[in-house]
This record gives sequence, structure tokens and C-alpha cells, in this order.
Amino acid sequence: MNTKGTYRYLVRSVLTALMPLFLLSCEKIKDNMDDCGIYLEFIYEYNMEYADSFEPQVGSVDIFVFNAEGRYLFMKQSLREELIGRKRMFLGDDLAFGNYKILTVGGLSDSFRLSDGSGNTLIPGQTQLEDIRLSLVRGSEIVSHEFPSVWIGVTQDIRYQADLSVYQIPLVKETNHFDLVLARVEESPRAAADTENVPYTFEIVTPEGAVYGHDNRPKRKETVTFRPYLLTAGGGADELSEAHINSNRLLYMKDYDYRLIVRSTSTGKVLWDYDLMYLLEHTKPASRPDGSLLPMQEYLDRQSEWHIVVLYKEEPGGDPGGFIAVKVIVNDWIIWINDIGV
Repeated sequence: MNTKGTYRYLVRSVLTALMPLFLLSCEKIKDNMDDCGIYLEFIYEYNMEYADSFEPQVGSVDIFVFNAEGRYLFMKQSLREELIGRKRMFLGDDLAFGNYKILTVGGLSDSFRLSDGSGNTLIPGQTQLEDIRLSLVRGSEIVSHEFPSVWIGVTQDIRYQADLSVYQIPLVKETNHFDLVLARVEESPRAAADTENVPYTFEIVTPEGAVYGHDNRPKRKETVTFRPYLLTAGGGADELSEAHINSNRLLYMKDYDYRLIVRSTSTGKVLWDYDLMYLLEHTKPASRPDGSLLPMQEYLDRQSEWHIVVLYKEEPGGDPGGFIAVKVIVNDWIIWINDIGV
């Protein structure tokens, strides 16, 4: 009788019989130190530094879990300091074994709403992934309040098999900050500085409704105007106005018209209206640090801080009707204006 062969057969049979019990135990007995879970690792390196800036920029993450068919199951939130190593979220007894889809939103606040296509709260077992909308909370087509940054990690497929796999979740910033300055060129006539009244203001007109799907694609084409949440007199003798404006994502798409506008604060009259995307195009580096081509949309997604100085001259007497833009400086790039004078 082949006792060794019989013994090996019995061992294999016992292990096979016990495997379901082991897997079941993995669903009931889990902590951060065992081998019965997976990790989500959040990364924010989609920036012009090409370096991971998740810490200190992203203060919290919300994950929304869907089954393989795209039906919403549950959400889980963590502050950055609650994450393992300040960047990893552990999923243990949260899931049964199988395939899932994970949508991540970083920095979610009261300024943004995650809902279905009708604006309703997500309902477990009912809401579909394709209906998800991330939208800026606003009361009208004009936004003039400050709002914090938000990031999105587009939906990623994972296979949960409790083997301590690490799934990286790259984040893309959905918001922009504009610091805008209006200044005279040297040959302009000098008027007495007025620190009480700011003579000019800016606005940025965008062609989409600040609503995005789980894939980070725009879901509503609707004009939204972003105005300053802070407007002050310029800090120097030649600076007349400085404005700070938040906006949502900038999209490099056909028939998407972005405008940078200067108005008189006293009359509301438009003094200058220019193609914002044209200005930003002239500042794009040709390539990434590795030498590969940098597409315009990637540049817009990586660059979220914009410092723009509009230099202009006036007719003698400082009549606003004689406003003529001469050049624009965007993040230290100079663009000469030759085709418009209002």
C-alpha cells in the first residue's frame, strides 16, 4: 500500500475542505495587520511639479463603492491623518470577495455635492454609477464666493480577494485659483491713487456648468461667470485692481469659449473682453520633464494656480472709454495684445 501517496491525498483533501472556512474567517476577523484586506493608496502627482503632493494638499478622501454592475453600495470617509501612512485606506470587512468599482473624491466639502443626475442623494442598491454627478453648489449662473479645492479619482476597477493588494488612486484637481492684477503701462497718465474705491474688476466666463461625471467629463454645458471673492485696490502706484477668483476645471474642447473680462466697477461697462484659452495656450510648456509631448488638457489639469497681470494704457485724462490692453503676463509668460483695443 502506498502510504505516502495516501497521506498526501488526505492532506490535500483537508486543505481543500478548510479553504472556504479560511476565506469566511477573513471576512469576519480582520484588522490592519492581517492578510485579509486590500489598500487604496491615494496619489496627487498630476501637477506641474510632477511630484506626489497628496500631503499636505488633500485633507480628506471619500470613496464611493459600486458593485461590478455599477450599482452603488456604500461610502467611506477618512481624514488624511486617519489614513495609514497618511495616504492609504484599508478595506477589510467592508467587502465580500468579488469585483468592485471605486470612485474617489478628495477634499469634498459643503461647496460641492455628489448626487445622482436629478440631484438626489445616493441610495444604496439603486443609484447607478453612470448617474453620478459631482457639482459645484451655486444658486445662480454667477459665482462670487470662495470655495475650497476638490479632487477626483476617476472610477477604478478593483478585485477584492483579501490579499493585501495595493490599488493606487491617482487624483486630479478640479478647481483653479486666479490672482488677477490690472496695471498701467509706464506711458499712461497718472491719476491720484484711490484706495477707497476699486475702479476695475475682473470676471471669468466659462462655458460649462461645473458638473462632472464619475469619469471627470463635463455633464452640463451652461454659461457660468466667476467673479472675485476678494477685490482690492492695487498694491503699487501703477496697479489699480487686484482680484482673487476661484473657478472649476478648465476644458480644452471645441466650441468651449472661455473669456477674461475687465469691467468698470462704477458703470458695469465691459472695457476689455478676451479669449482666456488663447492666453493660457501661450504659456504651455512643449513637453513634460521626460521629453514627451504635454497635451493642452493635461497642462490645464496640472496647472491650477494662475497669476495674470493685464497691462493697459488710457487716453489722456484716464477716461475708461480709452482703455487699451497692451500685454498680458500669465505665470511670467508675456503675451502682447495686438488685435484688440476697446
